[in-house]
Amino acid sequence: MQALTKEREHERDIEEEVLELLGGHEGDTPDALIRSGIPLSVLDKLAQHGIDAGRLGIINPRTLRHRRQKSEPLNSDEGDRLYRVSRIVVLAEDVFGSQEKAATWLNKPRRALGGRNAFEAIKTTPGYLAVEELLEQLRHGYVA
Repeated sequence: MQALTKEREHERDIEEEVLELLGGHEGDTPDALIRSGIPLSVLDKLAQHGIDAGRLGIINPRTLRHRRQKSEPLNSDEGDRLYRVSRIVVLAEDVFGSQEKAATWLNKPRRALGGRNAFEAIKTTPGYLAVEELLEQLRHGYVA
């Protein structure tokens, strides 16, 4: 029971960190934040964590320029992709204890991901789930 409580607390902490990274506020939910449109300024903040929205397929660079000119937020599909990337980055930083170590792990091809790196894998929902599972296994000491 106590282990389950710790897991739930850890999950809440991760979710809060992701929401903060995405510009959310206390009481926001990821779904509401994504649907309301994540501001483009968040992309600049995420660049500090090694997240290049164009390279990772979150938003087309041409579309990004257009959105910046019109001061439009990300649409819900782009916001959803950004959420997945952000969550994996936060999980990796939690597991490895630093942005640098997390970035190294996220960018290295993994046999368990079909030879893809984590950023390539999370472009699909099944790939995202596989990366999340690998990180959880590492956190619990199941994988070297």
